[in-house]
Amino acid sequence: MSSRSLFALNDYMQRAAKNHIELCADRGVDLLIYCTLRSNAEQDDLYTIGRTKPGKIVTNARAGESAHNPNKLGQASAYDCVPLVAGKAMWDSKNPAWGIVILSGEEAGLAASARWSGKLKEQAHFQDPSWKKRDK
Repeated sequence: MSSRSLFALNDYMQRAAKNHIELCADRGVDLLIYCTLRSNAEQDDLYTIGRTKPGKIVTNARAGESAHNPNKLGQASAYDCVPLVAGKAMWDSKNPAWGIVILSGEEAGLAASARWSGKLKEQAHFQDPSWKKRDK
C-alpha cells in the first residue's frame, strides 16, 4: 500500500508540501495529502489497469518512471492530494477549492499536473519540478 507520510518525501518535497498545506489553510482550504511514496510493484500494477486489467488507463508510467516511486534514498518526489470541504474530500474538479489548491501548490514551488497537456493530467498530482535531475 502506498504511503501518505510526508516523511516518505524527499527534503524538497517535504518543505514544499508543508508550505502547500499552509498556503491552502491561509486561503480557507484544508488539504489532505493521501499518497506520497508508491512502490515499483504498485506502480506496475497501476500501469496494467486499462491494459491487461479492466478499467480506464490511470497512468502512463511504469515502475521507476513516476515521481511517486522511490529515489536512490527510498523517497518520493510527488504526492496526490485533495481539498476537504466541510471535512469531506472534494473530488469535483469544478469546485473552487481546487483553484486554490493548484495556485497554492504552484506558489509552493511544485509542478501541478492539472496544468499539463495530454489525456492524463489530473487535479490531485503535484511533484518536484526538477525530480529527474534532483533524485537520480
